[in-house]
This record gives sequence, structure tokens and C-alpha cells, in this order.
Amino acid sequence: MEMPIYEYICLDCDNRFDRLWPTMASAQNQQPVCPDCAGTSTKQTVSQVAVLGALGGLTPQEESASSAESARAASYTSKEQIDTLQANSQRKREQGR
Repeated sequence: MEMPIYEYICLDCDNRFDRLWPTMASAQNQQPVCPDCAGTSTKQTVSQVAVLGALGGLTPQEESASSAESARAASYTSKEQIDTLQANSQRKREQGR
């Protein structure tokens, strides 16, 4: 039986969290509640996965590839998501004053 884990980001508070679902079908078109702020504006994100080598760690080439992949994944953030995150950060700063 498959029990997938998906990673999400909360568009209200910028929190990243994961969620274990009982089946892949149960995760389809679902937006879990953020565990930090109870916000419902959550979005599934791309997770990093590391496959360990025979000695239990990444080779230098794998570490380099992983870093490059992280940089590429960061460039996939949509303008809408960036605008939302920036607006939320600005709102938090204003509320803190």
C-alpha cells in the first residue's frame, strides 16, 4: 500500500511542512491546513530527495548535482507565488510595528 508524503508551503505564513496521505488518490486536489497558522492557502511544492551511495553518503558529484537542482527548483517559483509571499512578509512587518 502506498502512503505518499507531500511537501507544502503555506502562502499565509511561508511555513514549509509535509503531510502523509493514506493513498495517492486522497492527496489529489487537497489543500492541507498549515500546522503553524491554521491557514488554508497551501500549495504543494517540489521536494528534494537524496539517494545515498554505497558508503551511506553523497559523492562530491552527487552533492554538486543536488545543489544545482536546488537552484533550478528555486527558479520555478511562479511570479504569483513570489508576489504573495512578499505581500505576506510585508503584512507581517507592518503588524509587528
